[in-house]
Amino acid sequence: MTTLIQTLDNIVKYEYVDETDSSPISDNVKQYWEHLCGVYEDPEFRHSYSMLSSQLQEYDPEQRDSLKVYLDRIVLFSEMQTEPEDIHRITKALTKLLDHVELECIRLNRMSQIEYLADEARSAQEQSQILNKQTEEAVGKLNDRVTDFHGQSITILGIFSAVVIGFMAEISMFTSGFDKLSYENLYTITFYSIAVGIIIFDTLFMLICFIAKMSGHSIDRKIKKGKWWITSTWYRYPGVYCFNILAIISLAILLYLDRR
Repeated sequence: MTTLIQTLDNIVKYEYVDETDSSPISDNVKQYWEHLCGVYEDPEFRHSYSMLSSQLQEYDPEQRDSLKVYLDRIVLFSEMQTEPEDIHRITKALTKLLDHVELECIRLNRMSQIEYLADEARSAQEQSQILNKQTEEAVGKLNDRVTDFHGQSITILGIFSAVVIGFMAEISMFTSGFDKLSYENLYTITFYSIAVGIIIFDTLFMLICFIAKMSGHSIDRKIKKGKWWITSTWYRYPGVYCFNILAIISLAILLYLDRR
């Protein structure tokens, strides 16, 4: 078997052919045929299929295909020989060797195809997992956008409703107040209007804050929380404080003018 494996290895390394090539050089074919005759001249020798299979696994597909072609040439050369007397037995042994090599090549090629298909399936699975992950991320972003859209819609609708209600209420109060406006009660009506304005402004502000909280938004300024509550709210809602302070100052001035 060592001599047989070495002969096959030499054929693979130095006698590359394929099915489109013409017949190998006769001298080389004869030389390898003589080596194989020396292997199979013992009638009791049977090549080991397991060792033959292990050796063929060391070759790539092109080398195995070349070996099949070259062994076929050797078998044809052997069939053309008439001497010595036991040549028929050796030819049968070489034919069996060729048959085993072809069977093993078919098996290994199928194994290679299975490995290739497995790699393709594995690659397709990895690509599918990547696409699924990307799809999940896209769906998550879309859900966030839809949720944000609903929140913004609620906020806009709530602000619009609050502004409309507040504006209508303020117009109604101011209209009723101006209907009774005269020189004698000028300060009183103005005082009344500013007081109503403070109430409406603070009510609308509280309503807008509540709607923003429900929709997951915030209308305050982003600052660090202070030690005192009053200072924190002053920096978070400066406009509200300014309006109320100016309105209260106006009320105090009107009250002073009215008493005069």
